[in-house]
Amino acid sequence: MLREKRAVLFLCAKARHYAPISSADKAVEVMRIRVSDGIRQAGDPFEFEVSERFVSQTYGERVVAFSEPISVAGTYVYDGKAFTVSARAEAAVEAVCARCTKPFVERVSFRFSERFVKGEEFSPEDETYPYTGDELVLDKAVLDNLFLELPIASVCREDCKGLCPVCGADRNTTACNCTIEEA
Repeated sequence: MLREKRAVLFLCAKARHYAPISSADKAVEVMRIRVSDGIRQAGDPFEFEVSERFVSQTYGERVVAFSEPISVAGTYVYDGKAFTVSARAEAAVEAVCARCTKPFVERVSFRFSERFVKGEEFSPEDETYPYTGDELVLDKAVLDNLFLELPIASVCREDCKGLCPVCGADRNTTACNCTIEEA
């Protein structure tokens, strides 16, 4: 079985270089950043950029599909015990309009700040994410924050008129003659 290797790049501002981190194609992609500089220089912030394509994810009863890679840019700081990652993420989610039922791409941008602790110090009760070695795996933190940003009902545009409740015609493209009685 062939595994396609993909290089994910992150920018280390202090060193001003790109460091490739490879990940194999698999069911769940891996968005990771190498943080060895941060470990050596505790207290100094380091910038990073990473982008990864994710397969569809299930959130509650909703399937979240992505039309392009999720991009994340931000900083990480090591305080001697844990890393704090502060970043801005952008995703393009395949959605269906709650009013007219047409598919569209919904852009979601959000900021997040999360703590990453060494694996042996990780506790599920803490609001942190575990890490091992000199890499932070951002997948779960990014997806958790993305799911919190998703609207309950997506709308293709603010002025979408939706479907006629009587005949089902798309009122954005068709003028029907149905009478809707007010209650």
